Amino acid sequence: METVKLQATPRKGTGKGIARKLRREGLLPAVIYGGGRPEATPIAIKTSDLKRIKHISGLIYINLDGEERACILKDVQYNYLGDVPLHVDFHEVTFGETITTTVEIEFIGTPVGVKEENGVLEIFLREVEIETLPKSIPEKLVVDISKLHAGEVIHIKDIPIPEEVKILGDSETAVVVVSEQEEASVTETEESEEATEE
Repeated sequence: METVKLQATPRKGTGKGIARKLRREGLLPAVIYGGGRPEATPIAIKTSDLKRIKHISGLIYINLDGEERACILKDVQYNYLGDVPLHVDFHEVTFGETITTTVEIEFIGTPVGVKEENGVLEIFLREVEIETLPKSIPEKLVVDISKLHAGEVIHIKDIPIPEEVKILGDSETAVVVVSEQEEASVTETEESEEATEE
């Protein structure tokens, strides 16, 4: 997995005024918590750095005053429109202790049920929560859907994972399905007829 490094500066003071000043300077308020430290550490990072880390599920090494702290991105808070980042939360990891994080699912291939059987691909989950050691966080989980026939489903329990990784949640939860087109058409027709009768 690619090593991601980030430069941060200590942040003094809190409040909307401080946050606005930082954003005018191209900086974003953030905090590091965890790592066995008694208190959270207020920091500031470059707003432009958020673009390259916001989809990273693995470790982010944050350099703060010459000390490198291994963290995972925990949360990004946005304004009410969802287009301006306001604050970032990082969680410092302790090596040797398991952590919980979210990992993206990458689907590869085109299902045979779509290509040859007139099925419709439906994706229900694009990421899952996992539990693992910090050094074992996968960049993503790859699921080959090319052999999926119409009417077939891939559940959480079917996702291939490294030995040291555990997926959290109900193992029977559907991740992706190829719906049979005929059934979908019948349902749509019945709903249309019921709406007409009403």
